[in-house]
Amino acid sequence: MSRIACLRIPRFPIAAQLKYDPSLKNKPLVLVTGAEGRKTLSQKVLACSIQASKEFIQPGMRLSEARAICGDLISLQYDTKLYEEAQTEIARLLINLSPRVSALEPGIFLLDASGLSHLGGESRFATNALKILSQLSYVEARVGIADSAFSASLATRLKGRRWHMVPQGMDKVFIAPMPVEYLPLGQESVDILKDLGIKTIGDFAGLSITSVAERFSEEGRKAHELALGLDHRRPTLPQVFKDRQCSMEIGAPIESLNQTLFILKSLIDRLSSDLKRDGLCAEELLISFFNENDLFDERPIKLIAPTNSAKFLVEVIKLSLETTKLQREFTGVRISVQRYCDETWQQSHLSVSANANEQLELNEPSMLLLQRLTTRLGEGKVVQPQATDGYAFTGSGCWTPVIDTKARSIKRTVAETYKQSVNPVDVDYILKRAGAAGLISNLVLKKPHEPVKVMVELKDEQPVSLAYAGNWYRISLITTPECLSGFWWDKLIRNSYYVAMIQPSQRSQISESLVVLLAKEHLKDTWQIEGVYD
Repeated sequence: MSRIACLRIPRFPIAAQLKYDPSLKNKPLVLVTGAEGRKTLSQKVLACSIQASKEFIQPGMRLSEARAICGDLISLQYDTKLYEEAQTEIARLLINLSPRVSALEPGIFLLDASGLSHLGGESRFATNALKILSQLSYVEARVGIADSAFSASLATRLKGRRWHMVPQGMDKVFIAPMPVEYLPLGQESVDILKDLGIKTIGDFAGLSITSVAERFSEEGRKAHELALGLDHRRPTLPQVFKDRQCSMEIGAPIESLNQTLFILKSLIDRLSSDLKRDGLCAEELLISFFNENDLFDERPIKLIAPTNSAKFLVEVIKLSLETTKLQREFTGVRISVQRYCDETWQQSHLSVSANANEQLELNEPSMLLLQRLTTRLGEGKVVQPQATDGYAFTGSGCWTPVIDTKARSIKRTVAETYKQSVNPVDVDYILKRAGAAGLISNLVLKKPHEPVKVMVELKDEQPVSLAYAGNWYRISLITTPECLSGFWWDKLIRNSYYVAMIQPSQRSQISESLVVLLAKEHLKDTWQIEGVYD
């Protein structure tokens, strides 16, 4: 009887992101998708770290809601390419354990586990698999082995176990007490089954296939087969990874820049033709120089945008050699494509603008200019102005890199530099200023299209009441003012912001209190409400 192993990496996109950027470890992190730029309110959380889950943040939640719960939350765009590359890296190493490896879904792999008695047994197999993943920084990985892929995958869900082996012929018995949520059914179908008292996979397996197919169609039929322990999925032979590199051994030592570029051009031409034939573009190159068998210079070149243009790649390499000259002569050189992506037929953009007509196209001359600046000046030295909030009545701002080397694309980098339009409630601050009876942690600021001008009554320069929406309100609680200024390269603003709880007067027909964001424009000497917390 064949045996199948399942290897699961919990929260795989998060784990891959942490491996790519270790500085994010032990921080509340979410991966989001949806609108970019000024429409970040509509973004949805696709995955969250353990620290974010402890703050009661869940996938499917709006980013604005998540930020209201956790003020220190870090959000990144869901990077499909990064996770695919991480998955490919894992699959290439798992081939050493099994001749057949395939990815069931992101972070879940199927391996052929037949004949392991000749290789130390299934426990030895699981230990070796976890060792490989630990070396890749995936320390939370789990392994399950069973007769079918579905049972093996459920074996990886057992809490407190790094690996579990289901005895041969016991798949149906093993999965029977598992919750029905583990079946590939939609949430609506799961809710219907629970309403009918069917809570486990064993309960679902006891239903007739006819009634299941009539009620849940093809989805229910496939789930019923899995509940019976029937799973025809098997790991397949892995795809061969094509190593995209060119190298050349030179008979005599070379030191001249012109001779070096002549040799590199021939290698780049070959690589460029190879990439174009397969419809790919290079994202990062690695150039290695040898003297005899001694590797003395190795330089990665990160491209600001994917390309397969031989002319552009040669210019970029020339810039690198002019900026950092070789310290000695070489007798061999190798150029390899470290990262590549599918060729796109749409023109990229250098920046993201609210007005589509103001977008600057990233054509080859502008690409080369940016590449020249980043190569000669260093990473993060090409910047753009970005508004920030200063705590004084002076203009303030900062310069943010146009190209973030930790990002996977320019579009994502620039989008992330936009100021978040959501203003979460700082619970600790409010509790200090307003007391426990003030505000609660899950309030979200709802902004109108335009700030609402209000009349404010002052007492000793402190707001005590205001007229809003045709009613007078008494200010029962208010924070100390927070003085902000920004947009220092465009227009100067000088505002003081208060979070205030306002209660209607006794003569008013309304009785509900409101929590508002009250602002004073010092330049115009006016007051306005910029949002209501809900």
